[in-house]
Amino acid sequence: MGHSREPVRIVVAEPPSRRGADSLGTPEALRRIGRGVRIEVAHDAASALELARNRADLVVLDRALGADADRVLAALRRRGPPVVIVTEEATADVALETFTAGAADCVTAGEDYAEVLPGVALEQIRGWRAKTARREVRQRIRSLERLHAAIVDQFPAALAVLEGDGGILTVNPEFERAFPAGSFEGRPLADVLPEDLIESADLRDLLARARSGAERAPRIARTGEAGRVRAFDARAERLDAEGRLLLVLADVTERERLARHVRDLRRYLENVIQNMYSGLVVVDEAGRVAVSNPMAEQILGEPRGTLRGRALADWFGAAAARDGCIGRTLREGARVRGAEGVVTRADGRTVPVAISCAPLLDADGTQLGAVVIFPDVSELVQLQTQVLHAEKMASLGRLAAGVAHEINNPMGFVHANLAQMEEYLEDVAKLLEAARQGPERFEAVSREIDAAALLDDFGQAIRESQEGSERIRHIVQDLRAFAHRDDGEWVEADLNRCLDSTAHIVWTMMKHTVVLQKEYGPLPPVRCHPKQLEQVFMNLLVNAYQAIEARASRDRDTGRIQLRTEVVDDGVRITVADDGIGIPPEIADRIFEPFFTTKEVGEGTGLGLSTSFEIVRRHGGSIRALPREGGGTVFEVFLPKDGGSRA
Repeated sequence: MGHSREPVRIVVAEPPSRRGADSLGTPEALRRIGRGVRIEVAHDAASALELARNRADLVVLDRALGADADRVLAALRRRGPPVVIVTEEATADVALETFTAGAADCVTAGEDYAEVLPGVALEQIRGWRAKTARREVRQRIRSLERLHAAIVDQFPAALAVLEGDGGILTVNPEFERAFPAGSFEGRPLADVLPEDLIESADLRDLLARARSGAERAPRIARTGEAGRVRAFDARAERLDAEGRLLLVLADVTERERLARHVRDLRRYLENVIQNMYSGLVVVDEAGRVAVSNPMAEQILGEPRGTLRGRALADWFGAAAARDGCIGRTLREGARVRGAEGVVTRADGRTVPVAISCAPLLDADGTQLGAVVIFPDVSELVQLQTQVLHAEKMASLGRLAAGVAHEINNPMGFVHANLAQMEEYLEDVAKLLEAARQGPERFEAVSREIDAAALLDDFGQAIRESQEGSERIRHIVQDLRAFAHRDDGEWVEADLNRCLDSTAHIVWTMMKHTVVLQKEYGPLPPVRCHPKQLEQVFMNLLVNAYQAIEARASRDRDTGRIQLRTEVVDDGVRITVADDGIGIPPEIADRIFEPFFTTKEVGEGTGLGLSTSFEIVRRHGGSIRALPREGGGTVFEVFLPKDGGSRA
């Protein structure tokens, strides 16, 4: 058999009786063909057919199987390997019967059986292998033809095969769709392609260079009028020695449009980045700068073009650390917006910034780094401080009348006591003069002015005056502390004390109208700007008082304000509830907007709640207003314990 790619497989189908003395020696005879032969023996039709259909090259069928032999012949007659019949009857009728039934040959089990069978088998195997190879080649050719037709027909480019003289031999469907011209065969290319397309890319030269084998770089050919121009990538390739050419025209109109769009977007994005008022850097996974804009260099105080490759931690400190906002973005993909931070420049100057971070992802969603935007908010911080102080002073102005009344009460009896003590001093002077005149005179004057009662009244007047002055001193201290500008430092503060101190100040203006209830739970120290939070508490208390006043003027009744503090989750909650007039549902979503107010002109700035909202947000917390059951409003303020470390 020579060297074949697969071993020869022969199926021997014979009855079980051939195992003993009646054996014809069929397997042994077949093994004489060569070592590469694999022989498998079956004793019935079913197993013989199963083996034969598993890529067998030959079936040697013992006629002694009877009906099973007939079934095997019938099954393999049209689709299967050749069948050689082995018979012990050497008659012409038997041979004719086997050939008629579909056998390829018939061998008589005689004296020369062991020599004849291998030769017959080898001949049939070679014929079957040749037939199989031809069939596989035909199938492969048909498959390649179908593949070629599918590729040509579905290829997203116009294809034309040109004869050596330039006439069109054939075109694909895409060519017909792109350049409809009816019949194409035999026509010159110039008859079916627009002249401007041929001239724009000098297709004649391209074809000539392809025919001669010279270098033939692709060219762009265009056709059409302004606004409706179509562009094609034109290429040519020589196909054979007769000079036939393949012309490929790929429509790249959309690709060019998209490329222009991408270029425009890049220019637009570059202009935005280069001219934006905020600093912008793109960092890799290690936090090192890959891209930056001029404003980033200006804010960081670095020369132009020197940021690339440097670590953001050089300037951002805690924000670029593992638990900082930039670190969390790089580590967890977290998005951060407007976190407070500080940039420390090489010259030692610190610049307040608002840091926004977002992960930088590729098309598969894999994080490549982060985009960090940080505007310089120095002016904004100054403006916020001024607005906060202005709102604070406005609140103090609203308290002025109540404070004046609160001071006037102790001042009134201090003034009266001073007048009384002036009279007491005159009596004391008389008593001292009498003492110099002698005991008798001293006793007489002492009885006259009732010295014991005088001294008792004098001491009482001094004590009352001291209490009044101490009351005035406390009021003034509270007002001065509240009006004092915030020093901008984050400290750990007792919010119960801050709330109570603020309530003590506001109480002077509301004590005749409001019942104040306090439920202060034990709170942990909270990192914050205490003065800013006192401003929030002041605004909420004043709003609650005004809501009660509005209802009281209508219902002629007093109101109630409830203050409550408690620990929740990782922070604290401060609740200010009132039974005032309430917030109409139609404006509930607008109460925290700057300059929004329902008060008459001159009665409010509209900045109180918006300022409070912004202060709480900068502390990493939240504030919301809820309707109170039974009427009124509940303001809830949540503040995280570590509010000052969120930048």
